[in-house]
Amino acid sequence: MKALNSTLKPGKPMQRKTPLQATKPMQRNREKKGKGLAQRIAESLGRAIQHARGESNLLRSEQHRRNVAALACVCCGKAGPSQCAHANATKGAGLKVCDSLTFPLCPDCHRAHDQGGVYTKLERWKREWEFADATRAQLIRRNQWPAEVEIAYQKAIVPLARVVHAEVA
Repeated sequence: MKALNSTLKPGKPMQRKTPLQATKPMQRNREKKGKGLAQRIAESLGRAIQHARGESNLLRSEQHRRNVAALACVCCGKAGPSQCAHANATKGAGLKVCDSLTFPLCPDCHRAHDQGGVYTKLERWKREWEFADATRAQLIRRNQWPAEVEIAYQKAIVPLARVVHAEVA
């Protein structure tokens, strides 16, 4: 003899006894809290970090990225148009470095460079340094390296220089 569940009767589809009701999303309490314990201690010691908010000091220029993408790939030499690749050194996940530290890569080289399986981290950073410098030289020869890009480049290259040339420091 088969045991049947009383709610599942043979030959009848399942039916809800109560209708679905639209529920409101859970209310969250987002009241402003004060500074955290670490920030309060740092302030009392006079070492509080003031986080800068507002405008980013990174160069963002679509025209500069287009100029870079018009060049041939700096890795394999394949004729452009290429993709404008950003250096990966000294950045956080999901963040881009300054547009002045870009270089042209064909799609295959760009994929290989970003996935990082070909070189060690330090080798990749050294190549990024070389690629950015070669791109800068090409754009200067073409008169496509404006003063604001040079100013941004001089600021942006400092952290990369510290990483690449750590043995000198």
